[in-house]
Amino acid sequence: MASIQLVIFEIDSSEYGIDALTVNGILRAQKYKIQKIPGLPREIEGMINLRGQVNYIFNLRNKFGLAEMADAEDSKFIMLHIAGQVVGCIVDEVTDIVHFNEDDLQAAPTLSNSQSVSYIKGVGKVDERMIIILDPVQLLSTTANSDLEAPLLKLSDLAIPS
Repeated sequence: MASIQLVIFEIDSSEYGIDALTVNGILRAQKYKIQKIPGLPREIEGMINLRGQVNYIFNLRNKFGLAEMADAEDSKFIMLHIAGQVVGCIVDEVTDIVHFNEDDLQAAPTLSNSQSVSYIKGVGKVDERMIIILDPVQLLSTTANSDLEAPLLKLSDLAIPS
């Protein structure tokens, strides 16, 4: 029987899960300063310097159309390894790591406008809890950048010609 391990997190009192194999790390948000960048899509909060590497940080509240919230003390960055790059997502709290068997998973319900929620892979059920399972590649796509096949920005593009 197939199973999957998910990192569970909360945003606005709802539980979401993402495949643990894509998680590169979990950071306390208050330890990092997000550098804002003008002109980026709303979903991208900015960038952080993580161990000498510049990483984009996505704001999932904006992606999901939820109300803005001041940075809470418990906020975390879930750092994901997607398409050869590491990007982060701001979440309210990381709460759990759960193993799901195939029987505990249900495909995402289809909606008439499924394009807007293409990042939902399915729903996991644990007792009375329903955990929305997210597709990390679709989750981190933006209206301006439909996929993460190529890095958002290459450092070589910034090099000053000699």
